[in-house]
Amino acid sequence: MQNLIFFDIDGTLVGEGDFLPESAVRAIRRAREKGNLALINTGRTAMNVDAFVREIGFDGYIYGCGTEMEYGGKTVFHVVQSPERSREMVELVRRTNAGVLYECSDAIYYDEHARMLPGLVSLLEHYDKKDTAFYPVPETADWCIDKFVIWYDAQTDLQGLQDGIAGKFDFIDRGNGFSEMVPCGYSKATAMQQMMTLLDAKPEQVYAIGDSLNDAPMLQLAGTGIAMGEGKMLYPYADYITANLKDDGVYRALEHFGLI
Repeated sequence: MQNLIFFDIDGTLVGEGDFLPESAVRAIRRAREKGNLALINTGRTAMNVDAFVREIGFDGYIYGCGTEMEYGGKTVFHVVQSPERSREMVELVRRTNAGVLYECSDAIYYDEHARMLPGLVSLLEHYDKKDTAFYPVPETADWCIDKFVIWYDAQTDLQGLQDGIAGKFDFIDRGNGFSEMVPCGYSKATAMQQMMTLLDAKPEQVYAIGDSLNDAPMLQLAGTGIAMGEGKMLYPYADYITANLKDDGVYRALEHFGLI
């Protein structure tokens, strides 16, 4: 039976400093050799999936927490926010004193008029070292976003921000003063369901591996949901808890279920 295995990237395949365990690469390639399909399901937008991740070999990609899907080298769908909604979010973040990155399929944007909190500064420095495409928020009328992430502290009007996005974006707490804003009606599970329909896969054929709360919907939809050892917030949604990323968690999970 052909199985579908969905992998989150950050904290699941890739750790701090772009650490990618060789065992994870080996496990994914072995799983595909056995006839299983390996699929990325990430909060990152398309441009932010590194070449070293793509080189592992995947059959398809879900980007931006379900806002874009690619299979067989072709984009199946891509949902963007209107320029008006995008600009509304810019003004909201500025008013509520958060740090922000706006994510698009082809670039990432920071706001020179919003707070530059330490987590944001650190990530921009990381992107700069990798030559990732990031730019200041433009003033062009047609600029639009897929989703965005924020950093917040005691000076941030977090409730005001949450009130401002209500009915427009879902607020996903990623911990440590960092949160993700995903358009309402979209998640890693909504696109995953479309991928399952496209490939005529039943839930019992589907495995999902993640480490944070934005992975909860995909773990719940999968026939088998797997949480990485570090992902304690995800434990309540998991059928199985594997080892930490650095302790070969991906390899051990695929081995446990006979996928390699």
